[in-house]
Amino acid sequence: MKNLKTVLVVIGAILLITNFYVIHEFGLLESRWLRILGTSILFSIFLIGAKRKEPFLIIGFILLLVSDFLLLQYEIPWVKKLTFTLVILAYLSLMKHIRPYVRSLEANLFQKGLFVGVLGINIFMLYLLIDMVGSKWDDSWHTFLFYLYGMSMIVMVVLGFSYSNRYSDKSSFYFLWAVLGFVISDISSFMAYYLNVEEFYYPDRIFYIIGLLCLVKFSQMVKNKEMIKSYGFL
Repeated sequence: MKNLKTVLVVIGAILLITNFYVIHEFGLLESRWLRILGTSILFSIFLIGAKRKEPFLIIGFILLLVSDFLLLQYEIPWVKKLTFTLVILAYLSLMKHIRPYVRSLEANLFQKGLFVGVLGINIFMLYLLIDMVGSKWDDSWHTFLFYLYGMSMIVMVVLGFSYSNRYSDKSSFYFLWAVLGFVISDISSFMAYYLNVEEFYYPDRIFYIIGLLCLVKFSQMVKNKEMIKSYGFL
């Protein structure tokens, strides 16, 4: 698509302004409908330039869109669990897409130790967050899914940084910011919904839109030849 960058900037600006207005003036239900509308618009642009050899990006985007629809009934316990599951699968799909590009990276002992340390710290933080929420967890399955949710975010960020460090090009830059956008959005959403800090709904929506915009841009960029070969089996 020609002038994609301009189109995304204009759409992104419109979505940010309208989301800020709706979050400020209306309720959670209206905000969720607007989230669906924004994701649907960007998904349409995504499909126009989607590459046949990048199916995991398509699957990931579809799962995010479906999870947005489920937010309309998020207060129902089984819907809440299903939403967690679909987002986890979306992140796994993005990781599956990027994993072949960083598969051959070698890590020394220090890097491995650092990764284990960061992973341990984040697991401890997840434990603290779960403890802070307390009675808002529906049951043990809800808690278990949140642990998986947090772990998937951590691993996705690690792979995103590894990918960016390896290629250091525009496509890796946009993928990294897509990943960071989703993770920061998720953290903000958690703070807003489970800890009743409603101001976090603003960064939640800002970074979710940034994540989607960057994923769309990444999907339509010319990739490194080595990256393209990793999907030769398709």
